[in-house]
Amino acid sequence: LRPWAPEDVVFNVFVTFGSLLVTFRTGHALSRYTDAASYMYKLNACWFDSASTLIAFCRNSEAPCDLVTDFEHTMIRLMSVLSALCLDGLQQRDLAGVAHRFEVLGADELDGYTQAIIFESDSKVECVFQMIQQVVVDAISSRVLSIPPPILSRSFQE
Repeated sequence: LRPWAPEDVVFNVFVTFGSLLVTFRTGHALSRYTDAASYMYKLNACWFDSASTLIAFCRNSEAPCDLVTDFEHTMIRLMSVLSALCLDGLQQRDLAGVAHRFEVLGADELDGYTQAIIFESDSKVECVFQMIQQVVVDAISSRVLSIPPPILSRSFQE
């Protein structure tokens, strides 16, 4: 066997190179994972900040209380659907197509037309995001959100 064995130096160089390669790849994978996790936390924080800002802007609304309550409930439900859809898009499904199911606040209480549009859409996340913007614009026109425009624009920037 000795004639077939590599020189000790060659073997040591190969082991050193292999261990450096594995260390580098593992470090890079960990870096990508932590970056993705931090982006998910930032995304959830932005959505929470946007939703809480819009709810806070309803405090001094000039609209009837039932319109304000409908806006607040719809906004929270759509934000919950948006969050669940984004997280669902990131997960892997097993061979049978089974994946984790995310809880959505009040999804059944959205009207049937809205549920059908979301369900039938090819781009569900973008569809729900557009719905949220439309609900905010409708709330501005109905005076549910009666905050001055420079302050209200903050919710669109988030």
